[in-house]
Amino acid sequence: MPRRLRAEDGNVLVIAMTMVSLMLVLGASALSTVNTQTDVTKRERQAESSFNLVEGVLNAQTFVLGRIGTGNAAAPFPEECTNTSNVTLCPNPAQLGRSYASSTQNDYSATTTWKTRVRDNPNGTFYTQATVDAAPRYDANGDRALWVTAEATVRNRTRTLVALIRVEDRTISFPRYAIAGGWFQTSNNGRKVIVDATGSLGVGVRCSQGPPSSGCLDYQPSKGQLEPSGLYQLDYPAATGVSADDLKVLEDYAIASGTYYATCPSNPNGAVVFVASGNCSYNNSAPAAPGASKCCNTAADPGMIIVKCGTISFGGNIEYYGLVYVPNVNTSGGWCSSGVVVTTQGTSLIKGGVIVDGPGGISSGSSGLNIEFNANAFDNVSTAGTAGVVQNTWREIPDDQ
Repeated sequence: MPRRLRAEDGNVLVIAMTMVSLMLVLGASALSTVNTQTDVTKRERQAESSFNLVEGVLNAQTFVLGRIGTGNAAAPFPEECTNTSNVTLCPNPAQLGRSYASSTQNDYSATTTWKTRVRDNPNGTFYTQATVDAAPRYDANGDRALWVTAEATVRNRTRTLVALIRVEDRTISFPRYAIAGGWFQTSNNGRKVIVDATGSLGVGVRCSQGPPSSGCLDYQPSKGQLEPSGLYQLDYPAATGVSADDLKVLEDYAIASGTYYATCPSNPNGAVVFVASGNCSYNNSAPAAPGASKCCNTAADPGMIIVKCGTISFGGNIEYYGLVYVPNVNTSGGWCSSGVVVTTQGTSLIKGGVIVDGPGGISSGSSGLNIEFNANAFDNVSTAGTAGVVQNTWREIPDDQ
């Protein structure tokens, strides 16, 4: 028995078991640490992914403001825009989705959501959530600034940003002609002023025959029908009144303002009225502008009506204050018409200017002054141009607020 007690058989097994136990303890500890660190890293990555998305959403809504403006009471921003919204006043979900796609970034999945809210700034640059949430969904105070709140949720991690966005106007310049088009004619043979181009570049036509010339520049110079006499330009350049991008900006602005129409509206009053197509005719029955006795717009607040493809006629005793523009282009890029696209009849008067692209013409047949150049109509053509964050207003709203 003493010999057996002094024997060292099995010592290696004891040492081995002890070492294995120690390694298991150390391995479990290391595994726990790695799991914890992996989880922390995952949460940090998801938080960063959520922040990247919410920042992109805020920038997208800012871009929308810079494109279409600050809204109005008749066409306010939605209560909120979401990743399922499909309206002009909201960020485009498809475009945002291409930048934050699950195919390239695993954090973004079908459960990823975002939303924005646009509100006025009743307290200027001072932000309180309750006050801003209750504010109008357009620029009610007229300072061209709106609060934008953006929220994004990625893998159940929500981040919220808010910033005051100021919109700067973009001036759109039209050629300052009383009339510019393919050709011009008047059926009035009286000794009176039909077109008063004083202060403008005159009458520009793309045809090449001087007055009186049927089918080109057809009026009676000897009867003083153009004032100042002889202020016209033949072979007017074929360039459009504005660029395709400016035309799209005007269209977007009209959509956002609630003054875009697929065809002729009954009310032609407005800063920018955009008609996709139609043969529009307005006379004494057209509604007057607010605060005015008759249509359309006012001398102090002229507007613009754009008929992209079609015709427009003014009759009766209408006085249209503003710019009449006919791009005269169809969906395939060709000209819609080489005939008469703008007509004045009766005692109607356009106080501003008429611009027609392509071969389309202008016809004046009323009993007196038909078209009178007004620089104010050209000076006030503006839409939203750019938008940016007002300094020191950008902030993140914590989850518990």
